[in-house]
Amino acid sequence: MNPHHHGRSTPECPAFSDRTPLYGAALARDPSHLYEESRRRYGAVAPVEIAPGIGAWLVLGHQEVLELIWDERAFSSDARHWNALGRAVLPAEPPLLPLLGPRPALLRLDGQEHRRQRQAVTQALNLIDTRRLRTLVRLRADALVDGWAARGAADLIGDYARPLTWGVFTQLVGLPEEAGGQLATLVGDLVDGSDEATREATRSEAELLSLLRQLTTGKRATPGPDLPSWLLAHPARLSDDEITHNLLAVLLTGPESTISWIGNTVRQLLRDAGLGAALAAGRVTVGELADRALWSDAPVPNIAGRWARADTAFAGRSVRAGDLLIPCLAAANTDPALQSAAASGSRAHLAWGTGAHGCPAKDVARTLVETAVDAMLRRQPEVHLGVPENALPWRPSLWCGAPARLPVVFPAFPPAAPTASAAPATYAAVTVMPVPDRSPGDRAVAGMPPQRWGWWNSMAGW
Repeated sequence: MNPHHHGRSTPECPAFSDRTPLYGAALARDPSHLYEESRRRYGAVAPVEIAPGIGAWLVLGHQEVLELIWDERAFSSDARHWNALGRAVLPAEPPLLPLLGPRPALLRLDGQEHRRQRQAVTQALNLIDTRRLRTLVRLRADALVDGWAARGAADLIGDYARPLTWGVFTQLVGLPEEAGGQLATLVGDLVDGSDEATREATRSEAELLSLLRQLTTGKRATPGPDLPSWLLAHPARLSDDEITHNLLAVLLTGPESTISWIGNTVRQLLRDAGLGAALAAGRVTVGELADRALWSDAPVPNIAGRWARADTAFAGRSVRAGDLLIPCLAAANTDPALQSAAASGSRAHLAWGTGAHGCPAKDVARTLVETAVDAMLRRQPEVHLGVPENALPWRPSLWCGAPARLPVVFPAFPPAAPTASAAPATYAAVTVMPVPDRSPGDRAVAGMPPQRWGWWNSMAGW
């Protein structure tokens, strides 16, 4: 038994015959009711099923989520610990592996190797010029609003947040404008829990990895003002495979969470007329609205996993070595013990995660979200929800915390005078990163040499 004990011992996850299903139809509407029912029934840690026959622990309490994430001696981010991998429990082509399986990228590593890769990714992201990013977002936002201004109705997810966000991220990773739709579709297959997406998950992951490998190879020869070029130039000397998987990690976590955050920020205004009036009067800012949305509707409701390093007792549960534990940020943020902090507008929420694996791109995401919401409201402040809120469809996903669509109605208005600003060439001209001033071949030798992933090669074709 691991010496890290966290409360009394009770039956382990497989002993529960009534694990709460967290996939498919169970997530087709706002899943907050599932989290609260699980909290009421089981307390801070609940037994759940994330796919047929695949059990896990859902960690709901704020303090317990903090403990799970910070105690790296007891809980690992490395999925190679997952006991389901060695018990032949997973299907032959498990759709869970793209998000939960082993990967030579910072979100699935611990210790020194995690620090080496995180330093490279964080320093590359810090090169993004937020002033120029605001300019790029406004250009894209105005063009999208012009596309539906005269209709008097729009879906603020499908017609606005999604194409806007994917357009920006496509440019950040150095792909051409026309690749944005393909990226959005492929990533959607990995993060959605619908039957169709589940069937496509393995193929979509392979296609994404192939695309990103080709991109990395091309940037080695011809660097550009983008993330892969700066990862190649970083003195940590990430291998092409490490860069490929870290780019995939960025695309799996960044765009969809940003889309959800935009949608949830606007949704607050649509359901609370008082907030709209306060915003118009200057008593509340768009940034404050965005923070409220992080408390009430975490855009990433669940983090994709920690694994117990050994048998342990955690929050009154007997957890086996290799058991999967999922920190539920949405439930942690609505823990009754924290409601006073949420009401005060504090940023003590866990929407960014915390600890060594906290989100490295929160400043980029905040800039994108606040600019996108402000740009839309500036063009059309009189927006109303087009359906009852309880009729909004939700994505059947553990990892996306927003409705799949956000239909709105508003007084139709003429688009702005046509300009060249809507042209892809104009977007490309607004670079948000510099080009590395040295070639990848001149990279300095890092103090921490790259790890050789000897036994990754047997996992999922790596």
